[in-house]
Amino acid sequence: MSILPINTPVWVAQAADPQRRRRALAGDGVVVSHVPCSACWQRHVGGGRHITRRDYTAVQAGCREPIGFVATVRGLPVTVLDGDDTVLAVPIVADERSAA
Repeated sequence: MSILPINTPVWVAQAADPQRRRRALAGDGVVVSHVPCSACWQRHVGGGRHITRRDYTAVQAGCREPIGFVATVRGLPVTVLDGDDTVLAVPIVADERSAA
């Protein structure tokens, strides 16, 4: 899986998963952040303490091997992780948006 740069336009499809309280969703979106690897996560935020947005941004910026990314579709966050076959993200490379 390729980790797309932040601000990359993408078309995303997410399957519903009631066990994870996730609904089906598809449409145009944009990559808004990266998901840091577990080693970086543990190094920066281990111990179970509360994480602020600033903390998450610092961990994300320091991680050289992110395991995924977060895209927003219709204002909703969709996490795209390597190995999760319930989510598909395709970069939009043309000037035209998808029909979704």
